[in-house]
Amino acid sequence: MKRICAVVIFLVLFLTAVNAFSQIGPYIGGFAGYSAQKPSFENVEFSTDTTFLYGFRGGIRFLMLALELNYFKAIHNIEMGDFLTFDWNGKIIDYSYIGLNLKYIFSLAIFHPFLTVGYGYYTADIENIDKDKEGGANFGAGLEISLGKRISISAEGKYHHVVVEIQNIRLGLGNFTICGGLNIHF
Repeated sequence: MKRICAVVIFLVLFLTAVNAFSQIGPYIGGFAGYSAQKPSFENVEFSTDTTFLYGFRGGIRFLMLALELNYFKAIHNIEMGDFLTFDWNGKIIDYSYIGLNLKYIFSLAIFHPFLTVGYGYYTADIENIDKDKEGGANFGAGLEISLGKRISISAEGKYHHVVVEIQNIRLGLGNFTICGGLNIHF
């Protein structure tokens, strides 16, 4: 049994390292997709629509790791089920992120599945109410497919979490994004 486990581990490491040495250098790209946001506040129910998001990325890949700078923006409408002393119903929340992500890439020929984790600054601006910027984390997974030496397409899903303070109310923003894009490698 130990020998079989050793062979399986060796094969996985070998297959993921085959294309690694040709994957060194900077890249830039753009992406678009959907953002599903679910704000949380005790005793208040929010229902925000899923909306379009767009963004840009730039990074440096070295073997199986990549360090990437990301920016995205999404705009959601807020609908409140219950409200206490504040009324944000029908308002727009302008939501954006800028930060760094670390990617661990499993290269398999032209396919590059990856795991990603990041930290950055999220801005939440509720129309004519208040705006806050706070640090938060994200994690996710995706797949990049090489279309030659210079071009690749990618798809990824991420969960973002940050807590902002709007009008002295601590509002947790849980956000799931799914997007696809095009990258140019140099």
